[in-house]
Amino acid sequence: MVYKTKSVDLIKKGKEWVLTVNWEGEQRKFWINFPWPLLSITKQEKIDDLKKSFTIKAKTVETLREFLKDKKNRINYDDAIVFLYDIGNQLQTLERFYMGIPFLDIDDIIVIDKRHFFYLNDSKIYNFSGDKTIEIETIYKKGPFISPEFSEMLSIPHQIHYKSGFYSLASLITFSMFNQYINQENKMELLDPINTTKLYWALLRMLEYTPSARFYLII
Repeated sequence: MVYKTKSVDLIKKGKEWVLTVNWEGEQRKFWINFPWPLLSITKQEKIDDLKKSFTIKAKTVETLREFLKDKKNRINYDDAIVFLYDIGNQLQTLERFYMGIPFLDIDDIIVIDKRHFFYLNDSKIYNFSGDKTIEIETIYKKGPFISPEFSEMLSIPHQIHYKSGFYSLASLITFSMFNQYINQENKMELLDPINTTKLYWALLRMLEYTPSARFYLII
């Protein structure tokens, strides 16, 4: 077993991997718009009225946590750009359907063939309303990759801006590069080694304290 939640599981079968998802569940839009073209799918199969499985041909499939161990806890600049592009595009696609993720965690992401990153945890996907907020009704453990507004949440239900997930992604990428947690106080110092690069500016745009000022943009 590589990855498992109530609605998603990824297991190795022989030399291939099988990803099974709740295709007809509440998060159908997420799976329909999943970046399937980045995967070498050899077979699709309907399991029942809800579930669908995809057989993936790949040399390696691992969690981000395992990938970082292989990299001695520090990914390089090129890995970070791909990480940002792959997961950022998933978040941006969700945004088009008025859906967002309040925060990401290191165990939400898998890496295939050590070159592409995929977010899998559909249980943390929420719809957001006209005021661009999502309503959090579930108690989550506050991990190290949460936005400032999520860290300030003291009770539920609670309204939070859908761009909280963009801050979380930038935080997770920064940790993956430097093996340190980023915050508003240390972000300039921590990102200084990549100063003036397109990754530097992209991460800063996502690490804005004010949610409405955050943007996913790589130029």
